[in-house]
Amino acid sequence: MSDTRITLIVHSCPPYRVRAVAAVLRARGLTDDDPDSRQTLHLGEAYMSSDLVGRDVAVLIDDLTQVAPEAAFTVYEDATDEWLGTVDRVVPPLGRFTAATDHDGNAVFTVDEILELDQLSSGERQARLGIPWANAIATMREGAMAEPTPHETEWTPVDGRVVVLAAGQDGADLLIDPSCPATVDDHGNLETATAADAALGDAGFLRANPWEPLNLTCRKWGTAVYRMPDSAAAGSERNT
Repeated sequence: MSDTRITLIVHSCPPYRVRAVAAVLRARGLTDDDPDSRQTLHLGEAYMSSDLVGRDVAVLIDDLTQVAPEAAFTVYEDATDEWLGTVDRVVPPLGRFTAATDHDGNAVFTVDEILELDQLSSGERQARLGIPWANAIATMREGAMAEPTPHETEWTPVDGRVVVLAAGQDGADLLIDPSCPATVDDHGNLETATAADAALGDAGFLRANPWEPLNLTCRKWGTAVYRMPDSAAAGSERNT
């Protein structure tokens, strides 16, 4: 256990990225492994850990921006009696703001930095102080953000058949076109899922978790997908 505490606050996240962000939080020990933590994020609330160290902050930020590039969040590393803390704020499309902090999490600056700020224009000075990030975060709603209802999806790589279960008209299964054949080797390793993921994306779906074999022969694979908001299927689709 480290002498400092890492705190993460998620300010905004699209519903279809909730599962991916929650998986990062679990992997970093910021949440428990329970159904609520896997399916819901609590926007504006603090997720804390004393098991993470300073170098873990950069990895955490990279992980979050990779799985949820639309998400906005803040990561604090507490100050100690010997060292200043840090704050990192990520708000698309502003990017990332980083500063040293005091024990209360407020950004602090050296005398030289303050003198340099005094020479900047008002807009540049506000950006260096992180004000645009703080203003953007202040407008974001707080509360629970749950993932949308996922659809179980099956894929048979040998013939390329991808079916989204109960996603068609009147709850019928939806066959995705075009077909997406792929190779599975003798050890059950899938060559690539790129074509299947692309076909699902063209049809208006986003994969929620990795493809996994559904039987011992690895002839059929499964995942869960979300229907993308306000998306129109680009590929042709038909009910099975």
